[in-house]
Amino acid sequence: MRDNKLYDFTSNLVKIFETRKQILGKVDLQKTVYFMKRFGVDAPFEFRWNLLGPHSYELAHCCTSLEIEGLISYSGIYSLNKEKAKSYTSALASSTFNKLKAFFVKVEEICSKNNYNRVAFIECAASLDFISQNTSKTPLGKQHIFYLLEQLKPEKANLFKNMRNAAWNLIENEGLIS
Repeated sequence: MRDNKLYDFTSNLVKIFETRKQILGKVDLQKTVYFMKRFGVDAPFEFRWNLLGPHSYELAHCCTSLEIEGLISYSGIYSLNKEKAKSYTSALASSTFNKLKAFFVKVEEICSKNNYNRVAFIECAASLDFISQNTSKTPLGKQHIFYLLEQLKPEKANLFKNMRNAAWNLIENEGLIS
């Protein structure tokens, strides 16, 4: 018997791949799934803080299995095997899918307009969101979250300093933080 939660998640991931075309590496995939989960997609993975922001070890193992299965391939960039993808049918609600699609289009637009590295930008946005969601029962202000991000990722403080306001505005406008 197949694991329905994992099948459903994989089907939804296939649908997101169809929108995004390719996912620019392991960090991009982790953050893509993180945001899928934040938008309400059932993903059977727990995210914990890691050097690169929210990370799921279970997701990393799942991706290895999907590579072995031949559904995705990784060569620095993840690509979807369109033939194998045909065996997955997503039951993702169109409203959720449309929100995710719009979110990733906005990420592309912001990065293109500001000449941001897309992977760094999505890592920054996911990190800000994760810190905001997991640090205090009372909401912390934007500047406090920025300070915590600098403390948690000192090696990326300069890189993120240029994009953190745009990342914050994106996740705030999407209703992920208040």
